[in-house]
Amino acid sequence: MIGAILGRRRWWGGRLPACAALLLLTVLAALAAPVRLPEGAAARDPSDVLPEPVAEAAPEDLRAFLASRRWGVSLDELREAAAPPPEPPEEEPAAHPALAEMGYVGLIVANGRSAVLLASPEGGVARVAPGGTLPDGRVLVSVTGNRLTLKGEGMPEEVLTLFPSAFPGGPGG
Repeated sequence: MIGAILGRRRWWGGRLPACAALLLLTVLAALAAPVRLPEGAAARDPSDVLPEPVAEAAPEDLRAFLASRRWGVSLDELREAAAPPPEPPEEEPAAHPALAEMGYVGLIVANGRSAVLLASPEGGVARVAPGGTLPDGRVLVSVTGNRLTLKGEGMPEEVLTLFPSAFPGGPGG
């Protein structure tokens, strides 16, 4: 066993450097060989090598190909059947007009507490917690799930739905 391993090591130890030296000598000999250009090639213009009349290809008439029904339908039929592009969607109005009037921006719910974010006239965002007063004088009575309850002085409570229900008549609706 050890003799076989040593035999392989001797082969690699002796023949591998000999092969590497032979490869190196071959590369050096190839680099040292002079290369001569054909006579007159240095002064010759490459455009002279081309034949005199170089013709441009005539444009092909592809109407027959486009009208072909080889794959079941022609390109013209596909263009006719294509639906017109969809119209851009219109901006969705706010869920409740009163929300837009009061400057509703969003709702924060964290650690069991809720607060409403409203755009302030100064350009910032004001945070109003339940029990706080809105800029129009109404009091934010409660924030529950999808609804705000507001109470104005001498007025009944007003309940505003924040988002339309995904299930009309069902949960949240």
